Amino acid sequence: MVRLEDYGTWDEALKRLEASRKALLALLREADPAWLSAPLREGAWTPLMVAEHVALVEDSTARVLRRLRRLAAGENLPPVPVKPGEFKDGKPQAPEGVRPKGGLSLEEVLALLDRARAFLLEEVAKADPQNPATFPHPFFGELNPLGWLRAAAYHEAHHLKALQASLPR
Repeated sequence: MVRLEDYGTWDEALKRLEASRKALLALLREADPAWLSAPLREGAWTPLMVAEHVALVEDSTARVLRRLRRLAAGENLPPVPVKPGEFKDGKPQAPEGVRPKGGLSLEEVLALLDRARAFLLEEVAKADPQNPATFPHPFFGELNPLGWLRAAAYHEAHHLKALQASLPR
């Protein structure tokens, strides 16, 4: 069971994100191009698609942090429907908006990761870690800004670990 509290304070979660991104970029840049474009198992995403998914989730997280900041500032924002997360064979499935399309080159995926991280860090710099406003996560329920940052740190580390474990020996 994932315990987001294990991802620490605001600053600790940011340090975890920095470390996991450094490792993810190194893995992608040093990997055999054939491995990057091959499904990890039958019916699964390729490593490049996993990295694309990580970027899409990070972009989504930045948008949630921006929404929470705007709500805390008193803006009246329209509700956003959030569907509960779905599981298949006991594994959480990526919500539609953060599923990779595939077909991107390594350079395109690296650029996508860079843009998503820049957007996240921009929103993190404006966020109030003590903001009590929440927004529902499809798997973790109502999360405040710290919860969303911890979820992002968990998410990238989770996929990085899976990619590292799938590297050809």
